[in-house]
Amino acid sequence: MVDLVIRGARVLSPANGLDVVTDVSVTGTQIDDVGPFEPGKTAREEIDGRGYLLSPGFIDFHVHGFAYFTDYGTYPDDVGVRSGVTTVVDQGSAGYLTFPAFHEFMVKHSATRVLSYLNIGAVGTIKGSMLPALHGPDTVDVGAVVELIAKYPQIIKGIKTHAEMGGVARWGFRVLQKAKEAAKRAGVPCYVHTGKLIPAEGFQLPDPDTILPQALEYLEPGDILTHCFTGHPGGIVKTTGEVHEAVRHATQSGVYLDVGYGEHFSFDIAQKVLDQGVMPYLVSSDVHALFNRPHSLQATYGLFSALSHLMALGIPLNDLIAMVTDHPAKILGLDQELGRIEPGYQADLTLFRLESGSFTFRDRFGVSVSAQTRLVPELTIRQGVRYPVQVMEESEV
Repeated sequence: MVDLVIRGARVLSPANGLDVVTDVSVTGTQIDDVGPFEPGKTAREEIDGRGYLLSPGFIDFHVHGFAYFTDYGTYPDDVGVRSGVTTVVDQGSAGYLTFPAFHEFMVKHSATRVLSYLNIGAVGTIKGSMLPALHGPDTVDVGAVVELIAKYPQIIKGIKTHAEMGGVARWGFRVLQKAKEAAKRAGVPCYVHTGKLIPAEGFQLPDPDTILPQALEYLEPGDILTHCFTGHPGGIVKTTGEVHEAVRHATQSGVYLDVGYGEHFSFDIAQKVLDQGVMPYLVSSDVHALFNRPHSLQATYGLFSALSHLMALGIPLNDLIAMVTDHPAKILGLDQELGRIEPGYQADLTLFRLESGSFTFRDRFGVSVSAQTRLVPELTIRQGVRYPVQVMEESEV
C-alpha cells in the first residue's frame, strides 16, 4: 500500500524528459512510482488529477518572507505551500545580525522549505523603500557573514547584494566587492540586484549603461543577475535597446539570469531581450506585501503571475517549468532530491491547471498584454502532505 496516488494528471518533469499523462504514487516523504497504478494496489489517499498538470514542486528563488521584521514581508507559507510553491528562497531580508530570528520564527515554523541568500548588510532589508544607511559598505562585516554561512550551510545558500545606480552613486562598487569577498571565502554564489533601487538624492547618478559592464568584472560562474527584464535604468539592456555584450559573455561563461518579476518586470524590456535570443535561467516572483501598507502581510501576486506573463510572451511551458524546478534545484545543490518527478525523489509536487479565457496582463509600467491562457495553482504536496492553495488576484503593489 502507498500513502498517496495522483491519478491521470499530465506529468511534466523537464529534468528527466517526462511529459505524459500517467499516475504518480507517494510513500512517506518520497515519490514511490511514476506510471500506471497497477490493479490490485491500494492507496490510503487518492487525488483525481485528470485535466490537471503535475510538476515537481515549484521553487521560488526570490521571495521576501520575513514577516513583521521587514515592513513589506510575508509569511513563507503564504507565498509557499498556499501558493503552489514547495520551496522558497528569501533574498536578503535578513543579514547576519537578524538571521537567527529569521531561522527561529520563519524557517522552523513553516511547512514550506525555506532557504536564504543572506544580505551582505548587517541587518538585511527592513524597509521596502530602502534606507540607504543600512546598505553601505560600513554595514558589512565579511568575517561575520562567512562565519554565519558556515553555521547554517543547509539554509544559507548564497549572498544577496546590489549593482545598481543609486548604490554606485553613493559608494561605487565597494559593497559588491565585499559581497564577492565573502562569497569566495564561504564558497557560495552572489545574487545581484540590477535596475535602479537605492535613493541617491544629493549624489550624481552614473551613466546607466556603465553599471552592468563594471559589475560583471566582479562576478564569476554561478553568480546570478536578477531583474533581467527590469524596466528601471541600469539593467541588462542598454538605453539604446540592445542587451549589453558583457551580459552575453557572462551568461555564456556561467553567470545566470533570473527574472525577479515583482516591481521590476517590464513587458517591453522582456520582449526586447527575448527577441535578441537571450533567455533567463530562472523565473522567480520577488513577491512581497504591499509597500503602501506597512506590515499588511498581503501579497497580491506570486510565481504563477510571473509564469503566466512569460507564457504570454511565447516562452514554452516546458521551458518555464524547468526554470522553477530543475534549474533552481541545481543552483541550490539540491538536484539529487528536488526538481524532478522520479522514484526516490522528495514528494514535493505542484498540481495546477491551464485556464483558458480572455486575460489582460499588465506590468508595473502600464503596458498590457493579452493572453488566452494562464496558469492557476490547484494543490501543493510537500513531502507527501497535501496543502490547499489560495489563489491571489493580482493587483497593483
